[in-house]
Amino acid sequence: MKIAFVYAGGREAKWAAAREGRVPSDFFYGAVELAKAGHDVVCIDAPDPRSSWLATAYNILLNARTPVRTRGEHVAAVIPSLGRLKTVDAVVAASTSHANALAFWKRLGFFRAPLVGIHCGHVNYSLTPARRRATRRAMRAQEIVLFADSEREQTVRQFDVDPRRIHANAFGVDTAFWTPAAAGREFILAVGNDGRRDYATFVAAAADLKIPVKILTGRPLPDPLPPHIEHLRGSWHAPAVTDEELRDLYRRALMVIVPLEEAVQPSGQSVALQAMACGRPVVLTRTSGLWIGADIRDGRDLLLVDPASPAALRGAMQQLLDDAAQREHIGRAAREAALQHGRIDAFASHLGAVISAASLS
Repeated sequence: MKIAFVYAGGREAKWAAAREGRVPSDFFYGAVELAKAGHDVVCIDAPDPRSSWLATAYNILLNARTPVRTRGEHVAAVIPSLGRLKTVDAVVAASTSHANALAFWKRLGFFRAPLVGIHCGHVNYSLTPARRRATRRAMRAQEIVLFADSEREQTVRQFDVDPRRIHANAFGVDTAFWTPAAAGREFILAVGNDGRRDYATFVAAAADLKIPVKILTGRPLPDPLPPHIEHLRGSWHAPAVTDEELRDLYRRALMVIVPLEEAVQPSGQSVALQAMACGRPVVLTRTSGLWIGADIRDGRDLLLVDPASPAALRGAMQQLLDDAAQREHIGRAAREAALQHGRIDAFASHLGAVISAASLS
């Protein structure tokens, strides 16, 4: 089967390296694994959204009736890919904005292949009736892949879409790249850029720790930071460190903290699983969108803490700081849990089943 993956940008240049295992395959969302399984996979970068006459016209005419997280700039950005999509058997869009933009063109007949959209965060928005209807129309033109059952159930209720078109598929990471190594344990590390990170709670919890703390994020942090907390600025599109350097940071960390705001949307799974695959203990916020299944256990494979509680987070960090044996025990269990229940191969296999079913319908 010939499958086109459409990304927000930056993947085409790394595609060969990902196929060869020189960079992690996580954020190709199963494309590398499906290619290795024998599918003809086409990797397409959509240009960065920019103003144009079409984008401006769309925003003026349809702004009040556009799907969630989608603007005219996204609708215009996918136009260069439309010709290539006419020759494939299925299309996978790896972001909500591009999935909904492609659904717009699919409804107009610019390509016929089944569209599978990988989404996150629909349920976070308070929408007008018109925008809710527009989002529902976009969803009905595609298969929806979400990262957890919690968000799937809420999406079905909120948008009244056929449940058979909405699929929960737990995210996974490249456990052949994210691996343990002997290293000095030097600092506490937090990583992540999504809008559900709760760095205010983390900084409050870590404010009086007597150990260096590093936060790798492009998001704003409380100002001023305590002198022992270092802000490393970076994002996927403008990284402050390479993949190899991030892996080294994980390996050198005493523990990795993933502080989250309460939300139904699953969050933090990539960082948590990468760190776990590197054999490091993880402290993760327990939210309504908690993505771990019953096979990944609190206290054995990682530590869970309540949201918006500096005291709870501080207690978990201190517990690990005080007990080196527990840190290493959880780290070993974390690696095994990632191998068994957090691999990108499983995500790709499930995604492949969704694509195959959509192609046959």
